[in-house]
Amino acid sequence: MRIYDLIKQARFRSVSVVGLAKNAGKTVTLNSIIKQSAGDAVLLGLSSIGYDGEKLDVLSRLAKPRIAVREGTLLATAADTILRATAGLEILAATDFITALGEVLLVRAREAGYVEVAGPDSLAEMRQCIEIMHNRGCELVLVDGALDRIGSAAPTITEATIVATGAVAGGSLRKILTRTLHVVALFSLPIATEKSDLSRRQNLVHITADGVSDLPFKSALGHGAAVVEHASSATPYKLFVPGALTDSLVSELTHKPKICKNTTLISPDPTHIFCSPEVWQKFLSLGGRAEVLQNVKVLAVTVNPTSPVGRSYAPKEFAAHLAEALAPLPVYDLFLDEDGPIGYQ
Repeated sequence: MRIYDLIKQARFRSVSVVGLAKNAGKTVTLNSIIKQSAGDAVLLGLSSIGYDGEKLDVLSRLAKPRIAVREGTLLATAADTILRATAGLEILAATDFITALGEVLLVRAREAGYVEVAGPDSLAEMRQCIEIMHNRGCELVLVDGALDRIGSAAPTITEATIVATGAVAGGSLRKILTRTLHVVALFSLPIATEKSDLSRRQNLVHITADGVSDLPFKSALGHGAAVVEHASSATPYKLFVPGALTDSLVSELTHKPKICKNTTLISPDPTHIFCSPEVWQKFLSLGGRAEVLQNVKVLAVTVNPTSPVGRSYAPKEFAAHLAEALAPLPVYDLFLDEDGPIGYQ
């Protein structure tokens, strides 16, 4: 089954493509979905958190694939990108969302061609752009998480996410597997039962069988040791962290194994968690648990076995390793086969 067929079967109306690093294959994935959807004459919408679709990578100056759109596609993109499109674009409306490349405009492709896309900088503005495109008749809106911005996978932005990984995601096959599995696991964390009670909280919150109490911290950053002091090694508890959840707090917990085994960390969603795989796995191995108020539906993973600056891998073997590690999640190497996921022995 093709990636587009997965989207169609689930009836998703918005999907993001996010990468674990630059050159992981996001644009190839996006182009594949656009091409596959052509047979259904689906009206597509397209935008990007950040800047994507350019001929050369703006940082590495290496050639990269461009985004190919067909006639009728709607785009939410900054004004400066319109002049560089080979597709004829018609301006439909302004959004008042300002970026470094000008105001984000709603445009329609009058003909097929290549485009550069630079959408709004904030998730709130992106959410509005998606809504605008839906109101204009788009049946599916694709969001490119440009420049490794996995924030576009936030569950309040798109209904599902495709993760692009590859040789650029780590210096060895083991590191690539570890990082990819880590991100997919974070995206798939269980939903906290206290969701309705915590969604509007601004401080860290300590939850025990005796009740709920706000801690005197709006962020765990720089307060890891102080936060852990509020915990007890005798009874289970949950700790809601409304902002970034980083290695500093989790490391403090792993230094106190008796407290760690009684700890359940709660984050607003997986894109707030910035822990390294090593620290996170140590936390889990000591009995720690984690939940989120909203998780991310990972639809599939795409793999790119080549790297423009580092080690590349034999395509079939590389894809098979990822497919085995991520099973039953479908894994695609779109450079090899766009029609179905990779199998493994």
